[in-house]
Amino acid sequence: MTRLLTALAICIVAAPARGTESPLAEKFLHDGRLAEGETALLVVLDAAPKDDTTRFGLGMIQFARAVENLGRALYEYGCVSEKATQPFLRLPVPKNDAPAVISYRALGRILDAFATDLQRAERTLAGITDDKVKLRLRLANVAFDFAGTGESHTTLIDLLNTLNGGRFGFQTDNPEFRVHFDRGDVAWLRSYCYLLSAMVEGYRSVDEEAGFEVRVRDIFPKVAPPAREPDPNWLGGLKVVDPPRLRRARLHMVAVCELNRETWMHIRVETDDDYEWLPHPKQTDQLGLPLTDERIDAWLAMMAQGEELLKGERLVPGFLISFVFREHPVEQGLNLKTLLDDPPADLLNEKRLRLKGIDAKYLEPEKGKKLLDLSTLGPINQLFNGPFGFAYAARLN
Repeated sequence: MTRLLTALAICIVAAPARGTESPLAEKFLHDGRLAEGETALLVVLDAAPKDDTTRFGLGMIQFARAVENLGRALYEYGCVSEKATQPFLRLPVPKNDAPAVISYRALGRILDAFATDLQRAERTLAGITDDKVKLRLRLANVAFDFAGTGESHTTLIDLLNTLNGGRFGFQTDNPEFRVHFDRGDVAWLRSYCYLLSAMVEGYRSVDEEAGFEVRVRDIFPKVAPPAREPDPNWLGGLKVVDPPRLRRARLHMVAVCELNRETWMHIRVETDDDYEWLPHPKQTDQLGLPLTDERIDAWLAMMAQGEELLKGERLVPGFLISFVFREHPVEQGLNLKTLLDDPPADLLNEKRLRLKGIDAKYLEPEKGKKLLDLSTLGPINQLFNGPFGFAYAARLN
């Protein structure tokens, strides 16, 4: 989860400048006036709807607002982020001495609102078509008003240092955290919007109210008891209560795979070396985490396999399933698309799976079908192993 939250924080960006002047969006970001900034850029875009510079700035302010709104909700309930390991709860927010009482359903509403904010930003970014769009930004002083008072702000660099447990090396040579974002980074940020939205949809598709109070009692000072008692007749597994959300999660992840391909299609043809966010091997990396062609190729190969699995064009092979369920017929592969689009109510119920196996409607004969190639995953483990493997993976999604 640290990987996702670190990436969530570091991808807050603003509109590009024309020339070298500070862009309009950067001023609002530095002042922590994100709602005003969104309004201002909407007005500019209304007057010049083909201006992708303004559109980029609008999308980035909307993304920043998604992060700030999430932080404000966590602050309202007194989230103690340093004690959290759960997704989205590790965003550092100020201490609230008078927190509200959190409930399972309230947290669900917070996450739904976050996903809605992300999709608004993604829709704006998706309208960018100018391959030469450029964002000249100073990210260190991007400010978030998590308390909602307008009096105290958390800067992006402080947020990053908190998540990192100390200062980053780039702060010595690039204290303003200057990055010039370009067309490939548009696709990268859209991909992150989809990735985080997929996580929300997946979590919200199942009922995890039972045990919620115990899971979060160290994170939130005041937790409401569950609204209902656990079902004594429940036989186990994930209790799917909103199946369409799993389908939406699948479609979001398909978009992640597609946008990873688009990201590197643009980045690999760049000829400049201009404060790059995601650099190809001949460019300078601002974070000190240069990427090799070998790493990029391995990542894209994994994304391609994932995309085909999620589209039902490639099956999970039967021999792999038989390692877990010995009676599974090895010539029958699992169609992940079918499973996620029409899941059983007790998804991942181990007892049922061991007794009855996987429902036949999710299986297909392997003959003539592409299968998950485990050899594609091997290079990922090797190339992203080591002390900085986590950081490399976070940057790539």
